[in-house]
Amino acid sequence: VDSSKDGVTSGYNADVLLLVTFNPKTLRATLTSVPRDMYLKTACSGNNYRRINTVTWGSSSECAVNKMQKLFDTKIDYYAKINFKGVVQLVDAVGGIDVEVPYSFCEQNSSRQWGNNTITVLKGKQHLNGEQALAYARNRHQWALSDFKRVEHQQAIVTAIANKVKTIR
Repeated sequence: VDSSKDGVTSGYNADVLLLVTFNPKTLRATLTSVPRDMYLKTACSGNNYRRINTVTWGSSSECAVNKMQKLFDTKIDYYAKINFKGVVQLVDAVGGIDVEVPYSFCEQNSSRQWGNNTITVLKGKQHLNGEQALAYARNRHQWALSDFKRVEHQQAIVTAIANKVKTIR
């Protein structure tokens, strides 16, 4: 969720909506991202149109889960909710992640600070710490297709975390 404060509440927009499905027969997972600016009717907003990322604002996570279930015609057994600081802590807890970064950029940190707190990520194969991983996942300002590029970045971060976790003994 789009929160830089500690803790996770229902009072923040979803920054990422990602459906992960797992096939136990093939042991393969599929990541499906939902563009955060997609407008849909939601029951929790009186059947009015809202951006899908706002369904967590002022309502429970159940509203977002129900909307995703209807959107994908699937049952969601489990969901995870994490904020900016949680992403930083998760990546740091696994010792960082390896990502191919397509361009160099600067981004605000997990507390939304610039200046001396600006996070710099360089182009190329990088071993990212938590702050750098969050900055990459949130970065979208370089491209005309900004939200689509951000989705690619977010999927790369989730995949890198999953790959790293598989190597931890």
